[in-house]
Amino acid sequence: MENVAPIGAITRRTRQLLQLAFVGVAGGVFVAVVGLALYVVPLAVSANSIFPFYNFMRGMLLYGGVIIALLALALAVRLFFVRPDNQLAVITGNYLTQYLDERYWFVRNINKRGLGYIDAVLVGPPGALVFRIVDSEGDFRNDKGDWLQHNNRGQWMPARVNPTYEAIVDIKALREYLRQYNLEQVPVYGVVVFTKDPMLARIAIKDPVVLVAQLPGLYDALRTPNEYLANENRVDPNDIIRVVDLIYDR
Repeated sequence: MENVAPIGAITRRTRQLLQLAFVGVAGGVFVAVVGLALYVVPLAVSANSIFPFYNFMRGMLLYGGVIIALLALALAVRLFFVRPDNQLAVITGNYLTQYLDERYWFVRNINKRGLGYIDAVLVGPPGALVFRIVDSEGDFRNDKGDWLQHNNRGQWMPARVNPTYEAIVDIKALREYLRQYNLEQVPVYGVVVFTKDPMLARIAIKDPVVLVAQLPGLYDALRTPNEYLANENRVDPNDIIRVVDLIYDR
């Protein structure tokens, strides 16, 4: 199995956006300085007929420049925390490598315009499998599309995140993305994977809308009837390569 991530593409895109952000900071500071200079050295006085317009423009330059610089700075800070890879997906991919052959591609950390962010997608003869990977600890209940978590007071409360809902969003996004490229014949499945040791993440499952599995039992779960690995003759090999090319920025 090919276990890959578009690290080079993400790094290049992040570098380009950082350059754009620094240009925005510099441009915003310059505009703000021009606006401030028009206050320090006024080119019109209140008696002039154009003063209201002049006053409006210098205020726009000053405050607009500050806002532009702050927004660009916020973008730069955010870009510094962009992950070139998804470590939970790395762990999951390494696990699957033990079982799947060279016909399969496991693409991690996908973030593409028109598709959005997806933890990982497994592409192979059965189709495409979307992964929502969770690293939470505690006691959980999954009833169809709902998730509950046991809190410190012994109560079952709605979980802070709903991985089933997030997986469904990703599944629909990938189906639509493939449809745009005339690949609607490729079936798209989904799975929620908990990577914590089963002793630390205890899950009760009832009629799940999306398959839920813990990492040690993931392969067996995918082989159950109606799940991803139940049929390995759904997709033409050429379509597998086309899907990989679409989601993997080499």
